[in-house]
Amino acid sequence: MKKIKFLLSIFTTAFCINSYATPAIGSREYKLMLNPSLFVGAAPHITVNNYWSALRPLIEGGEINRNTTGTFTLDKQRWIKFYDTPLTCKLNAKGYIFREREENGQREVTLKYRDYDRFIAGHKDMQGEAHRNPVTKFEEDISTPFTAKYSHSTTQEIGATKNLNKMNDPVGLYSGLAAYNFNLNDPIKLVSNLTITELVYKGALVDLGNLNAKFSLTLWYDNDTSTSPLVAEISFKYKDKNENYSENVVNRAAQVFEAMQTMTAWTSTSSLTKTAFVFAYTSPHFCQ
Repeated sequence: MKKIKFLLSIFTTAFCINSYATPAIGSREYKLMLNPSLFVGAAPHITVNNYWSALRPLIEGGEINRNTTGTFTLDKQRWIKFYDTPLTCKLNAKGYIFREREENGQREVTLKYRDYDRFIAGHKDMQGEAHRNPVTKFEEDISTPFTAKYSHSTTQEIGATKNLNKMNDPVGLYSGLAAYNFNLNDPIKLVSNLTITELVYKGALVDLGNLNAKFSLTLWYDNDTSTSPLVAEISFKYKDKNENYSENVVNRAAQVFEAMQTMTAWTSTSSLTKTAFVFAYTSPHFCQ
C-alpha cells in the first residue's frame, strides 16, 4: 500500500509539473525589415543575393569569423490573408493573429499569440483539431535592436470550401478561443481587403557552432503581377526542440544580428513588422 501511495504521489507531482510547464522554445528567429524599394523589378533574386554578398564579409571576417555557405533561391510562393472583426479587431485586441496561407492549392490556417512575457504566451491554449493535422510551435522572435517576443502558434489544414467569415470559424478551429466568449455571429473580414503574394528565398547558412543559422528573405506584394514589393524582411533562425542553445551559439547569433543592423543602406526606416503593415495598410486603418 505504501508503495502504491508513493508511486501515485510521483505520478501526481509529474502530472502537475507537466500541466503547468510552458513549452520549450523550439526556435529563435532574428528579424530585420529591409527597404522594399531596393527589390523593385522583375528579377528580385539578383538583389536578394546582392544583399547576401554584402553581408557575408561581415560574418566571415572580424570578430564574428564564422563560415557562410549557400546562396538564396526561391523556395516558396504562396498567398496570405489575415482575418479579424472590422473596426473592433477582437482577436488582435486579445493578442491573437488569425492567418490563412495557400500554397499549391492547399489551404492552412494559423492562430498565433505573441507576448513579451514568455509564460503568458506559453500558457495559452493553442489546441487545434486532431483531424486537421495541427502543428504547434513555441518560438522566440527577436527584432531590432534586440527585442524579444514569444510566439505560440498552431497551424492546421482546411479544405478548399471552408468559409472564414464569422467568429465561429476561428473559435471552431481553436477551442481555446472559447474562453473569451466572443459573439460567434460577429463577421470576420479580410484585413485591409488585402491578399498578399509572398515570395520566400532560402538557402543561405551561417555556422554558429553546433547549430546552423538558416536565412530567409521574404518579399510581400499586393498582387501576383506586381514587381514592387510592399515589405521586405531578412531573418535567420536556429532550432533545437529541447531548447539546448549553447553560449557560443547565442553569442554568435547576436553578433550576426548586430552586423546586419549596421547595413543601413539596406534597412527600412519603418518600424512596422510585416503583419503590422497589413493592419495599417488602408486609411483609415482596419482597426479603429
